Amino acid sequence: MRLQRDWLGRTMALLTMWLGVGLMLLTFWLAYRMFQTPPQQLLNNPDSGSPDLNSIAVGVWASVRGLLLLVLMTIVGGMIANRGITLYMNVRKAEYEEMAPRRMEKVQVPEEN
Repeated sequence: MRLQRDWLGRTMALLTMWLGVGLMLLTFWLAYRMFQTPPQQLLNNPDSGSPDLNSIAVGVWASVRGLLLLVLMTIVGGMIANRGITLYMNVRKAEYEEMAPRRMEKVQVPEEN
């Protein structure tokens, strides 16, 4: 009898892993875009074009909030990718354990007379 592979389990595990990797790549792209923004654009008042206390506070808060969200997205993406890898390894382990008794049947120990 031939070993049945769990294609659905493998596919779901790989899709989960690639979703996590994609989320991390999106995070890195957003971080790149965020760090390409010139500081003058964040700190200057859009109406007058010169910095004031209110626009500086808003710019600093936007930067801190953006960094915290990027860290959170990276952690979540890593956890999702790790879950996908774990699912894949569990599918492989279940297939191996299903195959192990069949391997033992093929090995015949000679009987002593």
